[in-house]
Amino acid sequence: MNQHICALLIHDQEELFEPLRRTLSDLSVETYSVATCQQAKHLISHWKPQIIFTEKSVADGSWMNVINLAEAADPPLSVIVVGTIPDTQLYLSTMERGAFDFVAPPFEHEPLNFVLRSAALNAHRHRETLSHALAV
Repeated sequence: MNQHICALLIHDQEELFEPLRRTLSDLSVETYSVATCQQAKHLISHWKPQIIFTEKSVADGSWMNVINLAEAADPPLSVIVVGTIPDTQLYLSTMERGAFDFVAPPFEHEPLNFVLRSAALNAHRHRETLSHALAV
């Protein structure tokens, strides 16, 4: 898969997300940031990102609300929860409830690129499945 990746960042912690945004930019990922699930809902339908990065809680919800939003998107999006530190309990909780992955600083190129490409491939498969179903 060699496609352009777009990622939506839902957060209000600039100090946590600015290093992530710089690393994503280095990896040629187009990003757009919003602070709430409501803003994200509007943007998803127009911009069509493949991936959402979100912090544990946002102004109008939590990572679980973001996962629900991503699952309701057409097609569904991959959600990556961003923590401030590695947190095994939070990682397991997010994965059990439908997140694609969990990442924490430092946002190093190779590990983040692997997660990113896998998440984009997951979203791409959802889109192919949807377009195939519509064609039948």
